[in-house]
Amino acid sequence: MSHIGLGKIILLGEHAVVYGYPALAAALDRGVRIDPVPTPAGGTLRVDVPSWNLKVTAEDDNSFAQGLSAIADALDLGRPPLTLVGDAQIPPGAGLGASAAFAVAVSRALLAHAKRPATPDTIAAAAAASEKILHGRASGVDVALAIAGGVGVYRKSTGLKPFAIPTLRVLVGPSGSPRSTAAMVDRVAQATSSSADDARLKELGALADTGTQALMRRDIDALGRDMNRAHALLAELGVSTPLLDALCDVARKLGAHGAKLTGAGGGGAVIALAPRDKEPEILAAWKTAGVSGFIASIGGR
Repeated sequence: MSHIGLGKIILLGEHAVVYGYPALAAALDRGVRIDPVPTPAGGTLRVDVPSWNLKVTAEDDNSFAQGLSAIADALDLGRPPLTLVGDAQIPPGAGLGASAAFAVAVSRALLAHAKRPATPDTIAAAAAASEKILHGRASGVDVALAIAGGVGVYRKSTGLKPFAIPTLRVLVGPSGSPRSTAAMVDRVAQATSSSADDARLKELGALADTGTQALMRRDIDALGRDMNRAHALLAELGVSTPLLDALCDVARKLGAHGAKLTGAGGGGAVIALAPRDKEPEILAAWKTAGVSGFIASIGGR
């Protein structure tokens, strides 16, 4: 049986969420699936995700291996002779919550193998142990959405508050540029003197509030404007790149309601909301820029 963790996008509020402000976020209709396969010859716990070229044991000196070990330790499962075979529909390191999806799927697979209850709190604690190793000061929103799916407003103080929306199509453009979430969080800390009172963080939080209201009333034009403003603020904080800016610019010029980076920035991915008849042209323009984008769905619950 496969065990899944979902990928995510942040529509509004990334980085500000680390300082207690809200983030409007949504799980994607794809993520990481893990199948636990007993290893007949024995040996230690290992993971194999061919689409990521990832093949490590819990004893290896690799961030994903260390994350795997952290999950097993958090669940007090030792190192069972088990191979966790993965199928990933999202790329790693693209700001799409891949590491959290991986951690949640691994946690569910290990709990199922051990015949233990996979409660949301147990999964979240184990996945958070992995995320701390991979990302340092993580907000928690990636893990929450990887577990629960759907769309919601996330605050560090109250967790994920889900709400229902009709299915919404989103263009996702993984830039392919490597980046470190921890480094981007540190960059924002330096730019804001680690102060939640920074005007840019406050505005990013306010945009998450107004964008949530726009999404709930299906005002995609207003949501798009909030996304455009958020991207400008994130660029001011130093977490955008020339490529991310260019991908957003071309999407807007070709008719997108709004476009912005999603996640930590510094590489990663952009997202755009566009009329359906504009989607092929935007994806083609991104392809010309060397980015293979795709259409994902959020909501629908």
